[in-house]
Amino acid sequence: MISIRKRPGAPSFKAVVQCLLGLAFLLAVAAYSTAQAQTGGAAIYGVTALDIAPGATSQGVALLRQYRDGALKQAGNMGVTLLQEADWPNRFVIYEAWKDQAAYDANEKATHSAELRDKLKSMGGAPYDRREYHVISVGPAQATAGGETIYMQLHLDVFPPGIEATLAAARAVAEAARKGDGNLHYDVVRSVKPPLSHTTLFAAWQNRKAFDAYEDSAYARQFREAVGPLLGSPFDDRLYKSIN
Repeated sequence: MISIRKRPGAPSFKAVVQCLLGLAFLLAVAAYSTAQAQTGGAAIYGVTALDIAPGATSQGVALLRQYRDGALKQAGNMGVTLLQEADWPNRFVIYEAWKDQAAYDANEKATHSAELRDKLKSMGGAPYDRREYHVISVGPAQATAGGETIYMQLHLDVFPPGIEATLAAARAVAEAARKGDGNLHYDVVRSVKPPLSHTTLFAAWQNRKAFDAYEDSAYARQFREAVGPLLGSPFDDRLYKSIN
């Protein structure tokens, strides 16, 4: 008996669509991986907000310096910035960068971190607030301008449907701000743990005049107009001076 083999037919429309979707997914994954590599996607940024009792401000500054000295010696650390709020001197922020989650976690277990948490119990004016973030947009940093450098921390909490629009607006204002006169750096980071609706913008300018120019710029106004309707809590931006 002679067997007759059927000639394979053309692939169905459904099969073609599935193939194209699969290819698109792989390209998207590759693009995301490339972008993460370019922006230091594995890096973790720690942001700690501290309120020290008004009568213990000097002790608080000494404690933060002690923590910074320990953290800078920790493997995987990429920098620690200590900040004191310009108009509320017993409020502080620790802004630090770590190579990856493992380095951040190891620092959390280190002696200097335990001492910070323990000693704050007797001098803290508010609950200890420490959060970890990953990179959305971080550009190159310029040298600081000494005592005149002004830092801004802006914390955004948006309703979940507005997360992607907020991140897009934050990327756009960061890219524009980095080109502005007097800007030293402008970082956008997003919370690692739920709720993922938390985003922090952290930036610095040579002086207050340069910051005021940023605030009055068209791109900063456009950013505020874009995120305003998406917010689930007040637009919370604060100014700081560095602690040497």
